[in-house]
Amino acid sequence: MKSLSISKAFAYPPYRDLGAPLTLRPLLPEPAGEGDPFDAWEAETRPRLWSEWNGLLGQPVAESETREAEKVAEWGDDELVATYYLQPTTHGLRQRVIVVRPAEPGAGPMPAAVVPFYRPQEAAGVPAFGAWDQPFTLEGQPWKDDSRQYGRHLVRLGFTVACVEAYPFNLVPDEEASRVEELALGRWQLAAEKWAQLAPGWTGLGKLVYDTRRAIDLLLEQPGVDAQRVLAIGHSLGGKMAFYTGVFDPRVTAVIGSDFGLPWASTNWDAPWYLGARRPSEESGMAHHELLALLAPRPFFLIAGETDNRRSWQILNAARPIYAMHGHPERLGGIDHASGHQPQEASLDIAYAWLAEQFFLPHRRWRR
Repeated sequence: MKSLSISKAFAYPPYRDLGAPLTLRPLLPEPAGEGDPFDAWEAETRPRLWSEWNGLLGQPVAESETREAEKVAEWGDDELVATYYLQPTTHGLRQRVIVVRPAEPGAGPMPAAVVPFYRPQEAAGVPAFGAWDQPFTLEGQPWKDDSRQYGRHLVRLGFTVACVEAYPFNLVPDEEASRVEELALGRWQLAAEKWAQLAPGWTGLGKLVYDTRRAIDLLLEQPGVDAQRVLAIGHSLGGKMAFYTGVFDPRVTAVIGSDFGLPWASTNWDAPWYLGARRPSEESGMAHHELLALLAPRPFFLIAGETDNRRSWQILNAARPIYAMHGHPERLGGIDHASGHQPQEASLDIAYAWLAEQFFLPHRRWRR
């Protein structure tokens, strides 16, 4: 009996009902007109969508004069070596990036990954950075919540990984944030207000993508990295950042997003630190199936659980014809553990097995 690959076995969830229909703009003419629909997609629809979505995010301004990251510390244990960097981004700001690699790297070029999240130590599973305005120190024990510790997971799979923080943490210092922490999402709100003054017309999500791309610059400067195998992976906020970065950065060759909310109404896309008032309406039909189509044929895997659920599969299904036209329908897949927001070990087993197929990696354990 011929075995079924992970990517093909989990391309479709076992749903009979995908929930209330979403309004989604068609990616291909209906009914199909004369000529090759793939030619029409490449020549007309794809450029139009690329322009629309770039306009939605806004464009970067006031890039930092220097682009060289400052190496500030190194730390290691029996699994990994972590190198800590302060990296220039825009408007005189710097971001924390932690690059982790196996303590005993294997032979040959290593696949690479960027992991955006709130703070980089949370994804890397290493001690935290010290305060910005004091002599550099490492603080605390390695972060212990293993379900979102993608940096350490991927090191176990043989990756070099850059873990990068989200912009509120490099825009609003800890001391200033402490004055608004009694407010729900106070630091985020304050960062959004500052960003609107610094870069009017450029969304918070646009900056999140820009900063993640800067971390990829640093990642690809690391020795022994395979630039043909670059993953963007993230959970929740980090999933949003990984997804959008993967679409808009052609250096990313695969994306895994965990419960970040593909449908507009599933999460707070209209928050001022994401898209704010620019978030398209449900009725417009401008939705994330279009970004998936722009990502095609690069692989994408969704780990759904709560924010993403059966309705999210409507968006995946709407993008499948574009992947099929490229000859790679199996590169668009996912799994729904349906057990809450946090990823489960069983769903990560499947996601990492799928990733190994996409990157032609040998089977290795990602957890102890």
